[in-house]
Amino acid sequence: MAPFSPRSPWLSFILVALALVAGTMGATMPSPLYPLYETAWGLVPSDIAVIYVAYMAGVVASFLFLGRLSARFGALPVLKAGLVVVLAGLALCALAPDRTVLILGRAVIGVASGLITSAATLGLIETEPAGPGGRASIIASSVTMAGFGLGPFVTGLVGQWAPAPLLTPYAVVFVLAGLVLAGLAVFAGRGQRPEPPPALSFMPRLVLPAQRGLFLIAGFAVFCAYALFSLIASLAPSFIAGVLPWHGPAVSGTFVAAVLFCSASVQWPGRRLDTGRGLTLALGLMSLGSAGLGYAGASGSILAFAAADIVIGMGHGLAFMSGLGLVNRIGRQEGGHAGILASFLTIGYLGTIVPILGIGLLADRIGLGPAIAAFCAGTGGFCLLLLAACRGHRRPAPVRSWS
Repeated sequence: MAPFSPRSPWLSFILVALALVAGTMGATMPSPLYPLYETAWGLVPSDIAVIYVAYMAGVVASFLFLGRLSARFGALPVLKAGLVVVLAGLALCALAPDRTVLILGRAVIGVASGLITSAATLGLIETEPAGPGGRASIIASSVTMAGFGLGPFVTGLVGQWAPAPLLTPYAVVFVLAGLVLAGLAVFAGRGQRPEPPPALSFMPRLVLPAQRGLFLIAGFAVFCAYALFSLIASLAPSFIAGVLPWHGPAVSGTFVAAVLFCSASVQWPGRRLDTGRGLTLALGLMSLGSAGLGYAGASGSILAFAAADIVIGMGHGLAFMSGLGLVNRIGRQEGGHAGILASFLTIGYLGTIVPILGIGLLADRIGLGPAIAAFCAGTGGFCLLLLAACRGHRRPAPVRSWS
């Protein structure tokens, strides 16, 4: 595909990156507001987990059923559609009178986030002025994590000091997403579709590439990364309120954002690592961070929680960077880039659904601290198994697909 706007390739590239920021900010922004929802609506930890999982279910549904829209219509139209959907989801969340409408709004934002993440990742590769194969992969990975981090950070600050804390933060992100959508509509051109475009289909079809051994290790490494981040994002604000002397959305938002800012910042110095080494280091860091987070949950140690926050963030960034780089390399070598990317993201985002729903239900029965410890023990053990598999990985196998 050609760049979206031959007249101003850098402008197109920047607008696509900003769309990715807006979409990912909408994904993570409610995290600092969960304690406020608990107070206003009398929610329990399992309610928060359901709200969070509703978003993730929307994301996975988007990858499964809408993942090939970019191949059919081109990345730019799908990106615009995703921004329209995210605006609708933000409006629902901002005006939600109860838990049910908030869950619906989060599910809508999840669908939008899946569309935006897939389309923008492909769009950055297509619009990079240096041409495909340059730095678009690391930029897409870093921008994704930076956007995820800005969501809770900005929401925390706005929710702490602005009026109407359950409405104003959504309005801020709504304005940003609306401006980016207007910029894409006016300046980025119409884009181009593949010629001939494939037939339109909403049936799930996830491609497992020839290099499936390392691909699956990368996918499940991101599974663990998202599971650990999701623990911090969905339940840690309540935990933080019990162990820190400072309170409010700004505090919890900063801690949640720290994971993702560490994730974004570690990717540039780590970009020279090959995929195997990057995954090995990521899995080691996440197993260590799991132990630290479990200890913090059991002991209430602020220092242990802060250290685990940073270590998990670094592992998260290296896992996502290495995995996305592997996906883009395989896509160039084997074709079917959109399907392989959808497979990779689906595996990763599944780590945010079942584990977090389980820990929310477990926390209602045995308490948040023991539930966190059990979750971290299981995730840390899985990281060690993946680490052993990564070190023992040898060679690829033939192409397969799931239909």
